[in-house]
Amino acid sequence: MVTTGAMAVPSRKRGVWKTGFFTFAHFLNDSYPNLYPALLPILMVAMHFSVALAGLLSSIAALTTQLLQPVMGLWADRVGTRYFVVGGLMVGSIVSAAALAFSPSYAIFVMALLVAGLGNAAFHPHASALVGELAKSRKGLGMSFFMIGGNFGRALAPIAATTAFLYWGRHGLWILAIPGVVMAGVMWWVMRPAPRPQSRAVHIWTPAFRQGLKHSGNLLVVVMLRNLASMATVTLVPILWHSLHRSLSEAAALLSVLFIVGSLGNMTGGAISDRIGAKPVLIGSAVASTIFLLWFLHAQGIWIWITIGLLGFALYSTGSVVMVAGQSLFPDNKGMASGLTLGVGNTLGALAVGVIGILAKHTSTEIALNTTALLLLLSIPFSIRLRAI
Repeated sequence: MVTTGAMAVPSRKRGVWKTGFFTFAHFLNDSYPNLYPALLPILMVAMHFSVALAGLLSSIAALTTQLLQPVMGLWADRVGTRYFVVGGLMVGSIVSAAALAFSPSYAIFVMALLVAGLGNAAFHPHASALVGELAKSRKGLGMSFFMIGGNFGRALAPIAATTAFLYWGRHGLWILAIPGVVMAGVMWWVMRPAPRPQSRAVHIWTPAFRQGLKHSGNLLVVVMLRNLASMATVTLVPILWHSLHRSLSEAAALLSVLFIVGSLGNMTGGAISDRIGAKPVLIGSAVASTIFLLWFLHAQGIWIWITIGLLGFALYSTGSVVMVAGQSLFPDNKGMASGLTLGVGNTLGALAVGVIGILAKHTSTEIALNTTALLLLLSIPFSIRLRAI
C-alpha cells in the first residue's frame, strides 16, 4: 500500500506540470490568430485593401480555425501521435508571423490565414482532450487553467503585435514566430510517450444525435449572433480608432481590456448559470452587450476604457454557457457533436462579419458597429426557445 501511494504522488505531480505546459502552449497558440486585428490599419495601407475586405478576413479565417476543429478532433483521436499539438502550434506560429511580415497582397495574406488556421484547428481538440486525461479527477480545474491560458493569449496578442511593429517595423514581425516554434519543441519533449490512438468504435449517426440536430437551430443562431458581435468589435474598433487619429497602441490596449475582462465574464457567467439557469444569462448578456457597445461608441475619457471592459464582460459571459448547451444536445457525442454545433455557429457568425464590413465601407464604421449592437438583440427569442439546460 505504501508503494502504491508513493507512486501516485509522482504521477499526480507529472499531471500538474504537464498541464502547465499545455496551458502555456494554449496561451501561445491562441495568440497567433489574434495578432492581425490590431494591425489592420497598417495592413490595409500596405496591401491596399478596403474595410469590407478587412471584415471578410474574419470570415475566411473561421473556415479553418473553427469549422474544421471537430474533424481534426476525430482524426487526432483515431491516430494519436504528437503531431497535432506540436505541428499545429508550429504551423500556426510560423505562418501567422510570416504572413504579417511579408505578405505582398491581400490574396496571399488570405491563403496564409487559412493555412495558419489549420494549425490552430489541429491543436485545440487534441490538446484539450489530453489535458482532460492528465487532470484525472480534477478535470474541471485542469480545463479551467487550460482555458485561461487561451484567454490571456487572445488578450495579450494585440499588445505583442503592436509592440513588435513599433520596435521592428512590419518586416520585423517575423520575430513573433519564435516563442511558438520554441514551445512546439518543448511540447515534443513534454508529450512523451506519444499519445496512443483510440481505436474504439464511435457511433455518431444515432437517434439521439439526430434528435440533437433537430433542436440545434436555436443554439446555432445564438452562437452566430454572439460571435458576429465579438468578431465585428475586434475587427472594426482598431479601424475606427485609426480613423479618429488615435494611436495604434491605444487600439491594441482596448482589445486587450476587452479580452482580459471578458475572461472574467466567462468564468462568472458559467457560475451564475449554475444558480439561475442558462436562459437568463444568455438574455441578460445580449441586453447588456448591446447597451455597452452603444455606450462605448459615444463614450469619452475614462468611460471609453470602462465601457469596453464592461462590453467584454457581458459579451464573453456566455462562453461556457453555450458550450454546456451544445453538450446537452448531444450527450453521447459531446466532443465532436457539440464542437460541430459551436463550430458551425461560430463560422456563420464570422461569415456575417464580412457583411458588416461591406456595410462599414458603404456607410461608416460607427454605423456598422451600431448595427452590430442591435443585431445582438435578435438572439433573445432564440435563447428563450432553447431546450431546458
